[in-house]
Amino acid sequence: MSVRLELRREHARFGPAQGPWIRRRQVARIFGPPDPSALAALHDPKGSIVGWGLYSPESEIPLRIVTFGAAPPPEGWLLERLDAALAARQALGLEASGTTGYREVNSEGDGLPGLVVDRYGRDRVVQITTAAMAARLPALRGALAARTPGRVLVTAPTQAAAREGFTLDDEAAADPAPLEFAEYGLPFRVPAPPSQKTGAYFDQRDNRRLVAALAASVGGGLLDLGTHVGGFALHAARLGVATAGVDQSASALAGAADNAARAGLAERCAWVQADLFGALDDPALAGPFGTVVVDPPKIASSPRDLGKALGALGACLSRVRRRLVPGGFLVVCSCSHHLGREHLDQALLAGGGGSGAFTRIHALGPGPDHPVQPGHVEGEYLRVNVYQRRA
Repeated sequence: MSVRLELRREHARFGPAQGPWIRRRQVARIFGPPDPSALAALHDPKGSIVGWGLYSPESEIPLRIVTFGAAPPPEGWLLERLDAALAARQALGLEASGTTGYREVNSEGDGLPGLVVDRYGRDRVVQITTAAMAARLPALRGALAARTPGRVLVTAPTQAAAREGFTLDDEAAADPAPLEFAEYGLPFRVPAPPSQKTGAYFDQRDNRRLVAALAASVGGGLLDLGTHVGGFALHAARLGVATAGVDQSASALAGAADNAARAGLAERCAWVQADLFGALDDPALAGPFGTVVVDPPKIASSPRDLGKALGALGACLSRVRRRLVPGGFLVVCSCSHHLGREHLDQALLAGGGGSGAFTRIHALGPGPDHPVQPGHVEGEYLRVNVYQRRA
């Protein structure tokens, strides 16, 4: 039996401009079995087909559109889109620049909701975030195994699996061997899943390179708050900048130190275990610095978190802006969809960065290997504002 979802009357005018997600509050009725392997049709209240999508019976987003219009996607659409995504990444020429770590599939941005594939040299890591994509994992794993010279590792965020009502039974997910890749020729090693995300954060790759160049141009040291395995710090150290990296995770800092040693940059790097929202009173963090990067984890998972997040970020920026030399650069990042670019401005102003003391010179986001489907505002999650101190 096929699966059919019918839109409520007040949501009848639905199309690409509204994005690919259908939330449960938009649905009047659902017909058919709770089968996440089904390709479901979305109908308007008059019975016309609006589109086709992947069905997640237990989710608050029960349908993610893969094709708008009455015609269903072709039978082989899943692997066709996978091949198209892989080909699109090859067309970017990243490996020619000495980069072997990058995103190959970016969920809705590649027309494959619930699927992320990251490349780590010879290996690939697959991240599943929906029940519908979990049901298609055997086909995806087989296709990727035939295209991967190394390992295909599979992981799923615990919260996403619980929210969507699926579990993964995958022996490869426990493979202990680390992942290795290069970023513009700079070598990195990160733990294999289960770990943070798929192991690394490729979305900041181009921003790390740009900030390193700014840091080298202004002189002075670089303070990297939320360094993880050393991203911003190591790119700057390669250009001769003395750096201090801060993270709460001892294992992340051990990885950062290992990456620095492997790149021959250990003498230019200091690593401090601390909360970036804390006092930051270690002598190595006193400054002054030519560049400060504030790259926190997700601190606003919903609109309800926004006030608290702005307060914490404003307090952090108040502490670190005083450690920045005149003419220096303050890099403020948000990986929270609900914490937008304008909120980063607000946090800086609340932290005493007003009255012409700072000006924004760059408004950055992820690189081209992280495409966003037009209309999918939830796909816009990474904002990076670069400010220069004027007074």
